[in-house]
Amino acid sequence: MRVDLDLVELNAWLEQFLNFEKQPDWEMFKLKTMQILAEKFGHPERACPCFHVTGSKGKGTIAANIAAILRAEDYTTGVYASPHVSHYVERVGTGAGPFSRAIYEAAFRELKTGVEELLEAGKLERVNVTWFELSTMFGMLCFREAKVDFVVYEVGLGGRLDATNIIHPECVVFGPIELEHTDFLGNSLVEIAQEKAGIMKAGVSVVSVFQEDEVEMVLVKKAQELGVEIDFLGRNDGYLIDDQEAAIRAVEKVLGSVGHQKAESALKKVQLPGRFERLENLAKFPDIPCLLIDVAHTPRSIKAVAQRLKQDKMTGKLLFGCASDKKVEEMAKILTESGLFSEVFLTRPGDFKKSDLQAMERAFSKVLEGTAVMVQAEADFRRFIPVALECANMAKEPLIVLGSFYLAAEVKKCL
Repeated sequence: MRVDLDLVELNAWLEQFLNFEKQPDWEMFKLKTMQILAEKFGHPERACPCFHVTGSKGKGTIAANIAAILRAEDYTTGVYASPHVSHYVERVGTGAGPFSRAIYEAAFRELKTGVEELLEAGKLERVNVTWFELSTMFGMLCFREAKVDFVVYEVGLGGRLDATNIIHPECVVFGPIELEHTDFLGNSLVEIAQEKAGIMKAGVSVVSVFQEDEVEMVLVKKAQELGVEIDFLGRNDGYLIDDQEAAIRAVEKVLGSVGHQKAESALKKVQLPGRFERLENLAKFPDIPCLLIDVAHTPRSIKAVAQRLKQDKMTGKLLFGCASDKKVEEMAKILTESGLFSEVFLTRPGDFKKSDLQAMERAFSKVLEGTAVMVQAEADFRRFIPVALECANMAKEPLIVLGSFYLAAEVKKCL
């Protein structure tokens, strides 16, 4: 098996199975398949202690921060994250980079052989096995093969029925919970919080960033049912600070204490693709002083990004695209009221998720009416992303890209 950053053979094999990101089907969400896989492979999810992280935004950063703090304390780590922006190994690695070729090869051989045996024996049906379930098991096999000291699992969607929820963690961590994925998780904050609360387990420590009252009530009720307490952080408008504090508290719950100077030093080095990621000296667009990419796609995370842009005194052009289930009116209001952007480019964030370009255009045009800020919209993102990049290049202005993991990935392809 030739292993590169995209793990080509693994991906080709995984593509034979249902990919929820391409064909959403809530009926596919269940834990039975994961339980069958776990038993087949000798329960690799039990090979080492772990952390479990959920939320609507910031959970990837929290997971990376937990791993960074653990490494600063001289522990080896594995991190399971999703989705990836540019390369598959962003999903399964150490948190500081990929594993060795040998680790991925061994895990893939074991996974493929075992799954084919289950299919042949009729214990699994190909039409009922998903890409994400197999990807999750692949990660678990990698972590066992690598013999890491700790693993940090990021929930894919929701929590209660997510493929990662076969683990029994040492600590559960909640990032901010907002209205999202309403087609699958529910139409209210309470319903969504109930799904995410499903990762809590009896006897397991819980840490949460500040939550809205109705979300906090759901989490507290679930914790009381399980006989556990939740350590809530106080209100803070900066989700990057919340993510760091949540990670420190989570590790302290498990290790007892951490060296705060070492932790702070480790956290400064954490940089995830698409999380306030700054790209400079672009070969194709040399006059863009900075390309800033952030996958913020909820009002709370958009507000935090806008605040940080103000702190950094960064203004420029905006390239935005979000899925149709996002609160585009609120995000447009936050972004335009910030006064940071000289021009707005709107497009679909790739082909995977449904998006409503007309709704985006209406939302931004409404809040920008009477201003000098121009709005351009184009459904063909492959054609339009280079247009936005070239406009920023000609104007010698930064380009800020927000709204979606998929848009971030498409922009990086253009580079």
